[in-house]
Amino acid sequence: RTVDVYYKTQKPYQDQGGDYTLVTMGAGLKFGVPVTELDTVYLGMNAERTRIKPGTNIPAAYLDYANRFGYSSYAFPFTLGWSRDSRDSALAPNSGRYQRLMGELGLIGDARYVKTNYQIQQYIPLSKQYTLALNGEVGWGKGLSGRPFPVFKNFYSGGLGSVRGFEQSTLGPRDVTGAFIGGTRKFTLNTEFITPFPGAGNDRTLRLFGFVDVGALYGDGEKITGDAIRASTGIGLSWISPLGPLRFAFGVPIRKKPGDRIQKLQFQVGTSF
Repeated sequence: RTVDVYYKTQKPYQDQGGDYTLVTMGAGLKFGVPVTELDTVYLGMNAERTRIKPGTNIPAAYLDYANRFGYSSYAFPFTLGWSRDSRDSALAPNSGRYQRLMGELGLIGDARYVKTNYQIQQYIPLSKQYTLALNGEVGWGKGLSGRPFPVFKNFYSGGLGSVRGFEQSTLGPRDVTGAFIGGTRKFTLNTEFITPFPGAGNDRTLRLFGFVDVGALYGDGEKITGDAIRASTGIGLSWISPLGPLRFAFGVPIRKKPGDRIQKLQFQVGTSF
């Protein structure tokens, strides 16, 4: 059983020098129930309040949502999930598979929606030293009861965790102000070829990798086409440091469009992908 109490102040859109903020506060209760040696089922419920605090350069998508439904929004989403993990290591896997399916359903309160996310990772040992790692992720969200999907629940893409080589969270739709507003449907595909750092032998705490990333993000009601697809390739370094897992990546876009924000060198605190 996990109890969460949280208060977050953030600007989820690309900072354009404004002073608007999005304030979310809430509490939640989640249960993780192992059903087999590899499988776990998750059940939970949250109560949260999200407030849009207007300021200069606030994205039009925020203003539109606030004008229709108010600057404060209350939600009581139920969460249901499942995961299956057969990896030989959670920090530096060399073989096995990880799957996760998470769903969020808001039927009570101002924000009414459904949001789902599925992720699968496969690690294929090519030898004692080399590993092929594959990652796929899809996300989908929809508003309920005649309401649009809440703009503050949008998915984001670009950067570490999705398509490296692009600035964080800058792929997909923009509103009339040019702000990056996220979307309601996304997919990401990542491939990595992993090898030990030269001179490290079979030590898996310090490894090099080459990667190819492909992904796309679509807005609510936007037609799914190939124009939104972005891709990149590059190299990186992963290190299981005393402070935790660290990842550095140097990525170069190989499929981009005019106006895309490029960021070749990126840093992440976290595990694979």
